[in-house]
Formats: sequence, C-alpha cells, structure tokens
Amino acid sequence: MLIDFSFSNYRSFKDEQSFSMTRDTRFSDGEFGKQSTITAVYGPNASGKSNFLKALWTMATLVRTSYSQGDATTSIPRDPFLLRSNARGIESMFFADFLASDGQRYQYWFRCDDKTILHEELSLFRIIGDRLSTHSTRLFSRNGSDVDFGGSFRGPKAQVRKTIELRPNSLVLSAAAAAGIECTHAAFEFFSSGIAYCDAMGFSDEQPLIISEFNRNTRFSTHLQQLIRYADFGIDSIRSAPVNTDPIMLDSFKEQLKTQLGADSEKLDQLFDAPAATELRFEHRGETTAQFGVQNESQGTLAALSFFSLALRQLARPTVTLIDEIDTSLHPTLVEEFIRLFTDPETNPHGSQIIFTTHDASLINTSGAEDRLIGPDQVWLVEKTASGDSELYPVTDLNVRREENIGKNYLNGIYGAIPKPSFHMMFARIMEEDDAS
Repeated sequence: MLIDFSFSNYRSFKDEQSFSMTRDTRFSDGEFGKQSTITAVYGPNASGKSNFLKALWTMATLVRTSYSQGDATTSIPRDPFLLRSNARGIESMFFADFLASDGQRYQYWFRCDDKTILHEELSLFRIIGDRLSTHSTRLFSRNGSDVDFGGSFRGPKAQVRKTIELRPNSLVLSAAAAAGIECTHAAFEFFSSGIAYCDAMGFSDEQPLIISEFNRNTRFSTHLQQLIRYADFGIDSIRSAPVNTDPIMLDSFKEQLKTQLGADSEKLDQLFDAPAATELRFEHRGETTAQFGVQNESQGTLAALSFFSLALRQLARPTVTLIDEIDTSLHPTLVEEFIRLFTDPETNPHGSQIIFTTHDASLINTSGAEDRLIGPDQVWLVEKTASGDSELYPVTDLNVRREENIGKNYLNGIYGAIPKPSFHMMFARIMEEDDAS
C-alpha cells in the first residue's frame, strides 16, 4: 500500500512534488484505516496529469529493470524536465513510503542522472501489532558506487558491492533482488509486481493475458465472461478461437519461401503445422447468434473488458493501479462503478489502491450530506505555471469544507487547474481575416 510519493525533475515537473494517500481525518470514514484506496487527479489537457502517474511507474520500472536489462553503458530512462539550461546535468529524484507484502513499512529513495545512480537508501520501520516503530532500521545506503549496509541486512554484501562497481546505472535494490537477498525482497516486490499502469485505450496490452486465460479456460476467464455479460454490452459469451487463415494464401506463401528463398520444405511444414494463434470471439444473441472479432467491437466494450480484467487481478491482492484517462471510451456509470470496487471492503478485501486521471467532474459533483464516491481529500489537481512546469497539489490545500461541492467549484475555476480557452475570440478573428482577404 502506497503511503507517500515524491519526485523531482521528471518530464513536465521541474521542482519536487509531494503526493500522499494518507486521508485527512476531517473527511475520512476510516474503512481502510489511514490510507486512501482511491485518488482522482484533475487538470487541463497537457497540464502534466499523465506525467505524474508515469513518474511513479518510472520509479517502479527502474527498480524492476535497472539491473536485469542493458549493461554498464545503458542510459537511465529518467526523462528530466527540459525547459531550462543544462537540463541533462540536473539530477532527478524518486521517493516512496509504503507498506509491503510482509506487513512492514519501508521508505526508499534514489537520485540519478542519465548515466549513474548517485544516491540510494532503503529503510524499514517495523510494525509490531498495531504499533509503528518511531525509529527506522537502515538496510542500506549508497553514495555513488560506495554502498554501506545496515546491521539488519543479511546477504552477500561483497557481491552487491561488486555489482554496483561494474554497473553504476543499476539500483542496489535491483541487484539485491537478482542475488536473491531475502531482507529486500518485499520492498522489491512492491515495485516489481505491486504496481500496474494502463490507460483507457490499452486493450492491446491486456489482450494477450485475456486470450491466455480463455485458452486455458480458467476461473479468471469465467469471471471475466460473467462481468462483461452482466454489464449489458449485448455480449452473450466470449471465447478464444484459432485465427482464420486462408489455406490457398498460406500454400502460396509457403511456395514463395521455397522458390525465392530456398527454404527447406520439411521445416516449413513443421513451422506452419504448429498450433495456430488464437483470438477473442464475442457472441451476440438476437433473433439468431453471431460471433464477432475484436475489430468489430466498440472501443467502449474493449475498454470495459480491459478494466474488468485489470480489476480481477489487482483486487485479488494488495496492489497499486495507475490508470490514465479512466473516462475515455467508458460511460460515466461504468466509470463510477469501477471506482466503487476500490471503495468497498467487500470488493476490495486487501485494500488495493487506484490512482487515476480524469476530466469527469460528475464523479465529484456532490454536496452536503450526499453520498460521496470521492472525498475532498481524495482529489488532487495538476496545472502548468507560467514557466511551463507542472505543479501537483491536493484540493485540501485550498481549505475546502466537508460539505463543499468539489465538482461544481472545480468547473467554476475556484481551485484553478482548469483550461483557460481563449480560442473563441481567435476563431472570430481568423474568420474575419479570411472574409476580408
């Protein structure tokens, strides 16, 4: 479970930004304790909302891949803020405070430039019963290639030190995971498998997993089929089936490979006789039934299928899900129901979290004693400054009241972070100039 996240010098964000999932006691119902399970991020187009999500995803990706991929010459994909002089010479920072799968609380941070991890540290705050230790236990700290291990670190220290000397672009946490060091496993796992990122148009990323589940006829595929049927898309069933291939075209292609490239006939037969690729088929029922492929289904249907698949996986264990533009291609009612999965302990028994960007103000357009899907302390805003850099801040910084209609006030510009379109007058001027020419 994510508690706090900070970062600096990443994409459109120049200065350090601080984000928290900790709830404000004025608005919290306490169902999931002190940490929120949802956060909605609002702001104009190109304000930096997506970059905020990608900052956390980049941190997770660097932890997962900095040692396993590339070599000592591989650049660190940190994407610094470029709208200033000497942009590449200024380091970037990433920090996370989180509860890991072992039930303990960790703080982990690192600073880097394009080639080197400059500083890195992992600390543990032990939780005994319901009490959090006020003193941290440092597992390791690093300054350049010099790594210092704390007394609680158990594992081949010399091996990790040697790795960092040879791979200055690799994180100690990544190298320790590769070495199978148990005391850092939970912290590594939080980033490597506990965080997922997707956007509303990301069906192509989710589709291989969905096809695999239907190929194996798993309980997951059964549940997914139940959900898509219940959502009333007119789909009676889903299944996987071999991709249709024209046998005449296939024989012609094999013949070309033989005659033009001298391909071996026996090997070609073995290759093309291998199990065929599969695809999803959607059965619709009316006066009769018909099956359609993915290309004949709407973007809304595919987006819903992706979200259902994602939710089934993410709610089955403690996770953090990042979704960019959750309202794209989905009806507002579906968006609301999807978010509610994370707010109800019955559907979210492990306290999984979702952080999403959206333009849909109806999600926060409530006031007074109305049932709120999203509380004021679960809304964050992003906007660009005059210098072209992004700033992230919570609505609660603006002294909102518990009964305040956040959505209405947001659309009226009271909180900032809304588009300031002036193109109507510009269009009028352009039309006038065209008529005069």
